[in-house]
Amino acid sequence: MLLSRRIRLRPSPAQRVSLARAAGCARWAYNWGLRRKKAAWESRKDATEVGTSMADAPKVPSAIDLHRELNQLKDTPVDSGGVPWMRESSKCAPQEALRDLDGAFTGFFRRCKAGERPGFPRFKAKRQGEGHFRLTGTIRVEGTHIQLPRLGRVRIAPGDRGYAADGAYASVSLVQEHGAWFASVRVEVPEAPGIDPDVLPEVGIDLGVRKLAVLATPDGSVEVVPNRRALLRHARKLRAAQKVVSRRKKGSGRRRRTVRTVGRIHRRIANTRKDALHKATTAIASRFRVVAIEDLRVANMTRKGRGKRGLNRVMADASLGEFRRQLTYKLQRAGGRLVVVDPAYTSRRCSVCGAFTDCGSGETFTCAACGSVVDRDANAARNILALSRGEVDAASWPESLNARGEAVSRPSLRALAHASVKRESEGRGQLV
Repeated sequence: MLLSRRIRLRPSPAQRVSLARAAGCARWAYNWGLRRKKAAWESRKDATEVGTSMADAPKVPSAIDLHRELNQLKDTPVDSGGVPWMRESSKCAPQEALRDLDGAFTGFFRRCKAGERPGFPRFKAKRQGEGHFRLTGTIRVEGTHIQLPRLGRVRIAPGDRGYAADGAYASVSLVQEHGAWFASVRVEVPEAPGIDPDVLPEVGIDLGVRKLAVLATPDGSVEVVPNRRALLRHARKLRAAQKVVSRRKKGSGRRRRTVRTVGRIHRRIANTRKDALHKATTAIASRFRVVAIEDLRVANMTRKGRGKRGLNRVMADASLGEFRRQLTYKLQRAGGRLVVVDPAYTSRRCSVCGAFTDCGSGETFTCAACGSVVDRDANAARNILALSRGEVDAASWPESLNARGEAVSRPSLRALAHASVKRESEGRGQLV
């Protein structure tokens, strides 16, 4: 398994200039190559429309073709449209940018053929304190420094030393976020063998925004992982800094300094959120062999709509998709397994008797059939665990509503509130 190790750098002032210059070369090469590809594709499309065969139509240049043209431009004076200033940086930065552009074009047309509606590759904008590029060649991590082509030995931040093992690497990705530089290297991590089923238990997880995760185990115990709400914790400071930015004159030095302050606050918010997610997913992957979660469509849940701005902000702050991504690779590395279940009606089915009840939007679930009162999220987590273990068939859930001859089709939420339940479930209850 390939994993990325991201470390923060402490470059010198001269190295900061070199890093920014390399990022600028990569951005310029990407935008230049995109213009060349778009023009060539338009010419090819026009030629085929007038009857020219695909074999005789103009070709769209590949990354290698564009790199050869770029080498010629490097030897051309600036007055003639050349880019001799690119010689000051490593050739790998623009070369890898052109390869990324090739991959973006190939992926766009592949998704179009598959019937999807992907976005066409876009030009990269120049932003102060932002940039990224990739290097190949002589790359070596040596304790407190990392050796980079044409940049020399760059210091690693004290807190990140030792995170990436010492040794040589084939490539490194460098990114600047709000003025801070980071380097990412890929390492090969062997996958652990499967975990003995008798060693670690199973768990069902209900994800949310009030509580980041609620864990339910087969023995009935429930644990809650709180939501750090990183954006809300820093909202006051962020709002004040953004208000100051709006009052500064555009193009002034004060405005640029205040914008950097806003960027640092955003970076702290992202780091707080990332820290909480990593700690939670690492603990879950190390304690359980099978983890069941809902197949949430986060992109659909955060679509723009009237009156949804506040909800979308909270959903994005919780990062439920990132929680699943981290849990997937960490379980794979630990030898565990992730089970994804259908999220339909997990919050409206009683985990005690199996009846369906419209419990509204409160924090407790009160079953209309057996009278059990449980925490709403704990009830959903138990249903998710039961689905993953095969104790409940999701396809047969609506059938529990027709025990007295009602409709077999999947019910609406209004029908759930007034549906009858099996007589065997009456009289049982559990208070949590």
